Amino acid sequence: MSALPATLDGLQERILRGDGTILLRVRGADAAQRLRIYSDAYRLRLVDVLANDFPATRDALGEDRFAAFAERYLAAHPSVRPSVRHVGSAFADWLEIQGDSPRGLHELARFEWLQWAAFDADDAPALDVADVAALPADEWPALRLRLHPSARLLDTVRLAIHDGIPTLAEADEPMRWLLWRDADGDACWRSLEADEADALHAVLDSACFGEVCETLSTPHGDAGALRAASLLKRWLADGLIAADSPLFD
Repeated sequence: MSALPATLDGLQERILRGDGTILLRVRGADAAQRLRIYSDAYRLRLVDVLANDFPATRDALGEDRFAAFAERYLAAHPSVRPSVRHVGSAFADWLEIQGDSPRGLHELARFEWLQWAAFDADDAPALDVADVAALPADEWPALRLRLHPSARLLDTVRLAIHDGIPTLAEADEPMRWLLWRDADGDACWRSLEADEADALHAVLDSACFGEVCETLSTPHGDAGALRAASLLKRWLADGLIAADSPLFD
């Protein structure tokens, strides 16, 4: 049987966990140094991946400090999937419990991660304004919508957008955000008024249009239905409603 599989497994254990068994298979007095080149290259590559996935977080910390945080994170959350696309999935949650992490940094990181999630989400055709407008008025209350698979809601983020780049904000009150992928394949986002955020959460909870109107009647009274219709028009224009929505119960 070929010794290659065992050698490769040993090299992987050395790179991932520092196991020294592979040293017995490597000739030369400088074996440890040569193996360290592979270990260092792997670790630094993952730090680069995190920097690319979290550029605003990196800029907020500075490159050196970000690299230090990234290495600590990777020690606590080593990559366990074949694709490095997933290596940063726990980064925002990890930052939240670090005592030396700047205030709000985890929120910025969470926002950046959801940008990628929106970009990578499954595709689905969007419902057209004309499809909904053609429905008889008495059928609108039973209208049940489904958000596009790329849509993401984020309720507790203190950040600002400058020239299309998210940055940490000084505001004490968190903002509510919507992130999604548009028809051109670009990741989009905008901040939400409280009533729209509540309405979108109602849609996520499978509320029908009549129930969305009820949600909006709390802040808007009798004008709740009008506000709901206005929001629905915007959602349709933004491509936020999937064409396979179960329109009626």
